[in-house]
Amino acid sequence: MTEEKYMRRCIQLAKNGHANVSPNPMVGAVIVCDDKIIGEGYHIRYGEAHAEVNAIRSVKDESLLKRSTIYVSLEPCSHYGKTPP
Repeated sequence: MTEEKYMRRCIQLAKNGHANVSPNPMVGAVIVCDDKIIGEGYHIRYGEAHAEVNAIRSVKDESLLKRSTIYVSLEPCSHYGKTPP
């Protein structure tokens, strides 16, 4: 059930990019450590950083990343375009 909570938050975050990400999809990401959200991000604008990058950048204590889980509302990008995967 916890995973569903984090995925719902990813979808909420993704909707923030609604007006600016086309033709790309809306994507949200949440980073969780010890059952606590430590980072969040979404794809803000076409051609700019992906949701995962924005979520990682939002984490205040980067030492937590090694033992964290990232939840993403869409499979991470694996091709090169305006931004790398």
